[in-house]
Amino acid sequence: MATDRDLPRFAMHPASDQQVPHGAWWPASRSLETELSDLFARWPADAGRVMRVLYSPPDWDDHPRSVAVGQGRRVKTGCFPDDDTRQLTLAMMNGTRRVITVIGPDTSPESAAGILAGFARS
Repeated sequence: MATDRDLPRFAMHPASDQQVPHGAWWPASRSLETELSDLFARWPADAGRVMRVLYSPPDWDDHPRSVAVGQGRRVKTGCFPDDDTRQLTLAMMNGTRRVITVIGPDTSPESAAGILAGFARS
């Protein structure tokens, strides 16, 4: 039987598409500490290495300074105190930035799937 964790949770525009935001993510909870490791597990290797994550504080119940993202690696996080963008900004190792729309965890599976599908189309 499929669980909520098995539902599609991340989609990005094709690499050649420069449209911003670059992708969308539907975390399963409001715990940034827990959910970022899931995002990193879904992050395509060919999209580059993420070095830092800037987040919108109202989207999360916790506000860690860094998070474990797997393979013994931690990534620094930060935010602007009044930021309410419903986005993540990912600072990449090559100096670029990727903007990811955060879909609230309480969003219905049907609505989230529609948003994700819009980002997955080429």
